[in-house]
Amino acid sequence: MLGRPDLESDARFAVNADRMRHRDELTAELESALTKRQSDELVASLLDAGVPAAPIQDYRQACDDPHTTARGMVVTMEHPVEGKVIGLGIPVKMSATPGAIRRAAPMLGQHTDEVLAEAGFSAEQSSSLRSSGAVA
Repeated sequence: MLGRPDLESDARFAVNADRMRHRDELTAELESALTKRQSDELVASLLDAGVPAAPIQDYRQACDDPHTTARGMVVTMEHPVEGKVIGLGIPVKMSATPGAIRRAAPMLGQHTDEVLAEAGFSAEQSSSLRSSGAVA
């Protein structure tokens, strides 16, 4: 696949123990062969040879990838201060109980009163905790 049949018969790389002993040389040989080809060409050749492969992507490329989009892994939502924001979707997809991103993350202290009320605190106690700086 690399166009380097000589590597297959090179005694330095015959078995894994040999490859490990000569890993610097093997790395140099592989880098030399790999850098002569474009990423998409390499991926296609590896896939044709039955080797699982994909290009390494930066953050923007990963977010714009058609597979990422099809899987709903990037979502746009409305944030109360920032407006439209982009976030990550639900990574695990379950057919019977699908998850969804319903809203942006809460602001600091946005649900404090509700949480304290659920824990049994009165409105006056919540106010006192806020005033003292114990909660946001």
